[in-house]
Amino acid sequence: MKLIKITLTAFTVILFTAVLQAEISVIKVEGSASYKEGNKWLPLKVNQKLSEGVKVSTGANSYADIMLNSLNHTVRIKPFTVIQVFSKESETDSNTHIGLKRGGVIAKVPRKSNVKTIFKVSTPIATSSVRGTEEEVTYGPGYGMVIKMLSGTADGENRNGQKKRLSGKLQFHQSGNNPNPGNPLQNIRDGIFIPVSGNGLTGDETAGNNSDQTGSPDDDNSLIDDQVNLKSRTTVIIDWGNLQPSGIN
Repeated sequence: MKLIKITLTAFTVILFTAVLQAEISVIKVEGSASYKEGNKWLPLKVNQKLSEGVKVSTGANSYADIMLNSLNHTVRIKPFTVIQVFSKESETDSNTHIGLKRGGVIAKVPRKSNVKTIFKVSTPIATSSVRGTEEEVTYGPGYGMVIKMLSGTADGENRNGQKKRLSGKLQFHQSGNNPNPGNPLQNIRDGIFIPVSGNGLTGDETAGNNSDQTGSPDDDNSLIDDQVNLKSRTTVIIDWGNLQPSGIN
């Protein structure tokens, strides 16, 4: 009887563990991609099943797509990237953790209302917690970690516990030498090419808008002065729909 009880207990533990280990499947490989088994790196192949905790690496101009668990969470491993994957699930819970050593991944994380889903991408300096979405996460020791939202929402949190909720065009940027994450609107500011005047400008911005300086080493304004004194007039017609000149008279 004691032997039967021990056997049943062992069977229950094995069954419970099997339920918790999510399946990791390779669905696409382009170029050079490998996975680590023991101390060896072996070629990654389509339709291959990977064990939890597996490390995957891609070469230059290469990528690989993997699918995790029964919820069909997918991760594209971008070129020159190294990740480690942990994923477990049950009927009511799904828990995935991607360790990003370098490079970038694009994660698509659909959600089911009856399944509690945790999906995180971590680097040495910050973590992204996905909330049913599609995101791109990149990391390099020099530049830091960047989270770009492709759809939905996510949370970016650095090692000091500072958190940013991301959606739309917002980005999370955490550099290794800064205790605080960057402005989530910085990428939008960097993309603006039309100067805007009005309230909210800094002193340097106001001075720049009001200056006639050409930016030459000796601040020579003669070129501007000569153009102002010319007895001619040029008309430029701008097509604002295409944001480019449509004709010059």
